[in-house]
Amino acid sequence: MEEEITLRELIEVLLKRKWIIIGITVFLTLIVGLFSFFVIKPTYEASVTIAVTDVTPATGFFGSNTTVIFSDKNTGVPVFQTDTIEKDISLLLSSLLKYPDMSVNAFKEEITNPTVLMNTINQLKLDPKKYTLDSFKKQISASVLNNTNLIQITVKENDPKLAEDIANAIAQNFRNYVIERNAKQTDKLMQTLLKLIDMQNEKIKKVQDEIANLTSSSDKLEKEQKQKELSLLKNTRDIMLEKYNMLELVKESDLGKQSILITSKALVPEKPVAPKKMLNVLIAFILGGMIGVFVAFFMEYWEKTEPTEKHFAKSEE
Repeated sequence: MEEEITLRELIEVLLKRKWIIIGITVFLTLIVGLFSFFVIKPTYEASVTIAVTDVTPATGFFGSNTTVIFSDKNTGVPVFQTDTIEKDISLLLSSLLKYPDMSVNAFKEEITNPTVLMNTINQLKLDPKKYTLDSFKKQISASVLNNTNLIQITVKENDPKLAEDIANAIAQNFRNYVIERNAKQTDKLMQTLLKLIDMQNEKIKKVQDEIANLTSSSDKLEKEQKQKELSLLKNTRDIMLEKYNMLELVKESDLGKQSILITSKALVPEKPVAPKKMLNVLIAFILGGMIGVFVAFFMEYWEKTEPTEKHFAKSEE
């Protein structure tokens, strides 16, 4: 017949083993308290805010009225087209001559790239053995603020002053990284444009030579076509030159510096964010009490079942 345990019996067990429960609770609370207050180093957070602005220049080349010349497949006579082919050529040039399309989230992911991290480690003369790229990256987090163009960079560090220095250095080095990348892209676009302009000049010279060779009266119609072709080639080249001059202006004015702005610098944090000392002590107190109660009931069970087991062993003998 199964024995029923009453509430009175449970309370009697707790009262009987109260010193064990109290001892375990106090012991665990003291251990966690000592670790939280004296052993575990405090962790501080410093945050800096940057703004991502869209200041990259437009790179489209052709307007809606530009005409592109192609030769007829059968006769070889130049044909002037303004619709689908023009759009295809415009898209091709625009794809070759454009800045990277970076969203705010893309910028956020770039903050902890190896170049920025290494520049920060070198700038602050941090110990490379302690601050490896992987461990350093784990100390840094970035988040977009409420779907805006603002990115908050947060750094966790045991030293509050160092947390501030790292946060500000990360923001500045990331800004420099973006500026340098934009400058390289501008140089690349300018070099590509120069090649296109040279190719266009070669086409212009070729057409000019062809026009010079058309001297007879029978070549009048073809000469008119060549003149139109020459005019359009020069027009396209002028547009390219205009774009090149615009890129030169962008380079000289350092427009790339406006793509990333530091809106709020990090300050030295006054209070640590971890460990949460009182919370740890409270959790240890509750957990210690639960363990103490478990030990008390286990000891009571062990004492009650031990004689029965011994008696059973003797009866077998």
